[in-house]
Amino acid sequence: MTPAPILSVRGLTKRFPLRRRLLAPRAWKEAVRDVSFDIPRGSTLALVGESGSGKSTVGLMLLGLLSPTSGEILYQGKPILRPTGRERLNLRREMQVVFQDPYASLNARMTVGETLTEGMAVHRIGQSAREREERAAELLRQVSLSPDALRRYPHEFSGGQRQRIAIARALSVGPHFIVLDEPTSALDVSVQGQVLNLLQALQAERGLTYLFITHNLDVVGYLADEVAVMESGRIVERGSVEAIFDQPREDHTKRLLNAIPRVEG
Repeated sequence: MTPAPILSVRGLTKRFPLRRRLLAPRAWKEAVRDVSFDIPRGSTLALVGESGSGKSTVGLMLLGLLSPTSGEILYQGKPILRPTGRERLNLRREMQVVFQDPYASLNARMTVGETLTEGMAVHRIGQSAREREERAAELLRQVSLSPDALRRYPHEFSGGQRQRIAIARALSVGPHFIVLDEPTSALDVSVQGQVLNLLQALQAERGLTYLFITHNLDVVGYLADEVAVMESGRIVERGSVEAIFDQPREDHTKRLLNAIPRVEG
């Protein structure tokens, strides 16, 4: 039996106004058009497409960082497009994000400890600063980093280590749903697999639900249960990983698959 969806999207559309000449009629660019999907609790949906296909715009709308032009987003069965102050705070705890670039997503002026405990303080997690620091140390262990990192700054770490810190920061407030926006594309190939394995282990341990945004079908099979392929703001094909890889229907999906490097011999 398929678990109930933790997140449902219906008819999501986003239009941006284009710059116009004097007295010319208003023109719009439709970045996302009539996108609908469900993500069952504890599973991963990979949203795949080329640059400019609209996949990251979808992620920003789910997180409340961008307002849709139309459509509906339901989280645990409740609409979340116009939350009250209390609801917005709760959603920020429930829904977190790991961005593409670990060099830009961490505040260079904050220690790792400050980065990991900032959200805990906002959401009143832990009875004291000491308890929050202990929680931060445990998070570092869970992402295979030493608690000694708490006193250090982001520039002292490699790209893969920074992305582990970013993952620990997302976990720090105890979310149930995480948007992974190209989480491995800025990393060396040798490190990508380590980060994907970590995300998979954390999902199994914590029952997390992921929206995995990527342009690269090569990494989808590691993490995803289902794949939705986007082209020009629309979902043009959706199915299980096996169905998309073995029997793609759309020419766009076939082109994405053909772009995956092949090992000869």
